[in-house]
Amino acid sequence: MPKLRRTSFVLLIILLVSLSVGVFSADASLGQTTVKVFVDTDIGVDDATAIAWLLNDRSTNVLGFTTVAGNTTAENATQNLLTLLDVANRHLPVTMGAAKPLRYPHSHLNMFVHGPSGLWFSQVPHDLSHIPHNAPAAIAAAARANPGMTLLALGPLTNVAQAAQRFPADMAGVHVIALGGSRGPGNRTPVAEFNAFSDPQALDIVLEHQLDVTLVTEDAFEQVKVDSTEFPQELTRDGGAMGQFLASVLTPYFLASTQGAGGPAGIPDAVAAIYALRPELGTATSSLVDVATAAGLTRGQTVIAITLNSKIEMIADDAELSALADQAFSGDPNFDINAALGAILARRPDNAKVVLIVKGQTMVRLLERGLTEH
Repeated sequence: MPKLRRTSFVLLIILLVSLSVGVFSADASLGQTTVKVFVDTDIGVDDATAIAWLLNDRSTNVLGFTTVAGNTTAENATQNLLTLLDVANRHLPVTMGAAKPLRYPHSHLNMFVHGPSGLWFSQVPHDLSHIPHNAPAAIAAAARANPGMTLLALGPLTNVAQAAQRFPADMAGVHVIALGGSRGPGNRTPVAEFNAFSDPQALDIVLEHQLDVTLVTEDAFEQVKVDSTEFPQELTRDGGAMGQFLASVLTPYFLASTQGAGGPAGIPDAVAAIYALRPELGTATSSLVDVATAAGLTRGQTVIAITLNSKIEMIADDAELSALADQAFSGDPNFDINAALGAILARRPDNAKVVLIVKGQTMVRLLERGLTEH
């Protein structure tokens, strides 16, 4: 080959390689969109599993954490979070949040599921004297610095509600994905899911502030189950130091949550975490949601209206709807029933997107893969 042609050939190869590398990088960046996530957590065992999955996910930029009373005390939650971050060898901002719900005392009932410290005796004590305590301000500061961030709320919404009240402008652009509520039976009472029951006033505030809220409900997270024996074994074998740590706390957690029966077991917070990054794995429906805030048998019950009829019946009482029925059949040619019903709907727009259905098996595979691949 003549020298000139050889040189041209070499330059062509270099150019093609450069272009291919450039295209690959562009494709990689397009396929690996980074999601900025701030986590508010009452970290117990399922929270720890969800957070470990997030920390391992390459498409996630975890901005920081706030803690809240729920599964355990706010102080225990902070200690548990720092313990988990040590195992993960990660250093991220942590702010301690609300020590109790807005109105009710903090319930200790979840000690039966998560143990007295929230991590079944695996908590490692830390010096908390340097940990800041203003969780609503920390959430708002992260929102200002990261427009459009996702706020993943894994516990009661006490901190989030206070942030919405104190910093409405900052919270307006936040995508709130909260684990909470139920259209069907509850897991804390026959009608109430745990987080909604723990601080119903906070959930009510978040719903009424017209934030961009998606509720991952109990209906959804009950569709995601792992094998309570095989999953910890898999983590121990293939999950490295974090997998071994999670296996040590999931084993008693599964024993407690299944009441010793074993078999399939849920990890609710992991479902919310996976949905936050893979929303295509769930169906989010625009809804009108109310929560019962009064003490008694219905405390924390969430009433979720999806259809137009159910929304109308949720907004207007029977006397108003009965009067409309009378007017509709009165023979008045000027009465427009559709306009009247539209006016009722306009009084209370939808206040949340609600996830009732998820692709459970796909989520389980993502959870297993995310905790065992390094």
